[in-house]
Amino acid sequence: MMKNRWIAVTLICSLLGATPVLAASADENVESHSSETKLGKSDNIRSVGNSVNHKGPEVVKYADLDSSFQEAVEKAITQYGNGKSIQFEKAFKDEYVVDENKKLNRWLIENKDRSAIVSVDAASGKVLTISITFDVSEITGDYEKYLTTVHSSVKQLGSQSERPFTIANLFISNIEANKSQSITFSTHDDQFIKLDLKTSKPLNYHLKFKEADIDRKIVAAAEQAVQSLGVKKLQPFTQFELHKNEGLVGENGVWILKRRIEVKYSDRNIYKAIQRDHDNKWYFVESEAVVERKTGKIVSVTVAPKTVDQKQVKLTQKQGVALAKPIAKKLFGVDLSSYQVKVDNVWGDYKFSSKDKQSIIAKFDNYGNLVRIERMMSKR
Repeated sequence: MMKNRWIAVTLICSLLGATPVLAASADENVESHSSETKLGKSDNIRSVGNSVNHKGPEVVKYADLDSSFQEAVEKAITQYGNGKSIQFEKAFKDEYVVDENKKLNRWLIENKDRSAIVSVDAASGKVLTISITFDVSEITGDYEKYLTTVHSSVKQLGSQSERPFTIANLFISNIEANKSQSITFSTHDDQFIKLDLKTSKPLNYHLKFKEADIDRKIVAAAEQAVQSLGVKKLQPFTQFELHKNEGLVGENGVWILKRRIEVKYSDRNIYKAIQRDHDNKWYFVESEAVVERKTGKIVSVTVAPKTVDQKQVKLTQKQGVALAKPIAKKLFGVDLSSYQVKVDNVWGDYKFSSKDKQSIIAKFDNYGNLVRIERMMSKR
């Protein structure tokens, strides 16, 4: 349920999703190593040098790994590093998921600034994943074609201006259950586009647009959706984004239109939910509409109702259904009469479901206001 509450996902996650989370204080766990100690294939305990580390992940110097592991890592960097100079320093041992019933140990090997991370199976030494972050100036030679493709893809998506991409992250997964090869270009203000390394086709993206670059029909549909939730005085949207997340928002992506107002740091506790942008400013989202890019159909709409002078009420299921039905009909063309409904009293969510049809989620606040309604993109 929680994973479906918000369709759009923040963008850095696509980069970090490929990068294992490691202990921030790992440096403190590194002790002196005997020059004869090589950790790798036969090492199954949390040993560091001649001592045993009972806390946190096992941490060793890169030079103390089995030489065959080092050779595999260096070979991977030679193949995918595009000539980038990388000096590995540490290795961390943890587990990785082979399938839903099996986990194995691996070494996560990284350089000082973690711009390069390679994982290898702790038993076989097979390279599992490779993550290398480049400055855009390092995207030369064979990789330069991907930067050209990214700029071309942005234009094909409707933008009239190029994006100032500053970094690129290459990620390779050789894990059987999750094989992938991609390169993701990002800007300083959280925009990104991820390409399949083999086909050069866009997989995911999060791009910001000017209103002038968007079809007026998309904006009009979003405005009507906001008004359908009882907003009498419509205010213009201030942010226009195009998102595509694999498996979440459909093949052609969605437009996300928001009206945000800046919140003073001293006033941030007045609002129930605020966002901090890349510029370290705080914003409150008054309204948001998600619209399918290809069809122009509404996916969801969310508003922040005015609760001044309102009393808290507890809706009955019958009251909630009665409020949601006409809105679902208007926005999605769906008659909820034949749908089964399940109410989550903690979150105020009403889930309407019917076999082989897209589910509808309606959310009410504690004042009986319908503050969000969403059409699930998948049928379940």
